[in-house]
Amino acid sequence: MKKEEYYNKIKRLVYRKFNELELVERNNRNELYLRYKNGDSAQIMINKNSGWVYYFRRFRYKIDNMIRLEQDDFEILLTKWVEDTFKIKVINTHCTGFVHQFPLKIPLK
Repeated sequence: MKKEEYYNKIKRLVYRKFNELELVERNNRNELYLRYKNGDSAQIMINKNSGWVYYFRRFRYKIDNMIRLEQDDFEILLTKWVEDTFKIKVINTHCTGFVHQFPLKIPLK
């Protein structure tokens, strides 16, 4: 298998997991929250103004249980997915252990 074919296979696998998330909250501060259907906590938070994407360790572990990726590779795929899906330019990504319960809103800085 060629390197590009291998990359595309991994990308499809990881994107499938990303696509299981649903947009559940959008507030006046231009923040997007994504969670699993019927879940009560965010897995990804996106700040449209700053271009920051916050993802949670627990979400990363679910991806790792499916396929082991280096941190940089995971963040490259996440960045590309967010940019393609939401048409938002991602400036930075950040992993956090904090779990955000809905329907609370947290201002991202």
